[in-house]
Amino acid sequence: MLGLPLHPLVVHLAVVALPVGALGVLASVLWPKVRQRYGVLALITLSVGALTAIAARLTGVVLAEQETLPETHATFGTALMIVSLVTAALAWLWWFLERRRDAAPPGSSPLAAMASGALTVTAAVAVVGLTLVTGHSGADAVWGSGRAQPGAVATEESAPAYTLAQVAAHNSREDCWAAVDGKVYDLTSWIGQHPGGPQRILNLCGTDATQAFTTQHSTKPRPNAQLASMQVGVLVD
Repeated sequence: MLGLPLHPLVVHLAVVALPVGALGVLASVLWPKVRQRYGVLALITLSVGALTAIAARLTGVVLAEQETLPETHATFGTALMIVSLVTAALAWLWWFLERRRDAAPPGSSPLAAMASGALTVTAAVAVVGLTLVTGHSGADAVWGSGRAQPGAVATEESAPAYTLAQVAAHNSREDCWAAVDGKVYDLTSWIGQHPGGPQRILNLCGTDATQAFTTQHSTKPRPNAQLASMQVGVLVD
């Protein structure tokens, strides 16, 4: 859309609709006057937020194939999608039971409506909390320590030189180096952060990973910037 990734646009809608809808539903459960005035609006807002959470997760998967995004952010996004859908379902169930209780004759048991209301309140609190941590992890991925820092990359003149045999000695989870396009990189810290899972990085440890990296990322700016921040030297014969 207008040359921009769809994921950030969907996320902005989700991080507004989900907490607003969740807090509105929470207030509707606890205070009848709020329920009478804003109950339906809160339910609709929460439902829209849950749908945008699905869209955010799906577009996040697409973006992760193009850009480098931390695995923790993807995990939080998946959890938020599931919890928001469950919360929306609970909220509509509570609304149905509450309306049925209002129409029931005096003396009818309110247990079902009360139980669903308690579950809805708990789930709504979880939605608000997960929205905050998911949004924070995404912002940190873009603006925080996950981005390449200028000046962190060794220059060609000052960089130590390593042979491929030396690179091959660094082939474990605790010490993972790889060569890409004539440069040597320490990928150890990136193993647990790779959005595709650690095994994709572990497969590259101690190897010339030029073909694997260029096939996956080519000239995409963010993966290349992230890789550049981990350079430790240059490759020599």
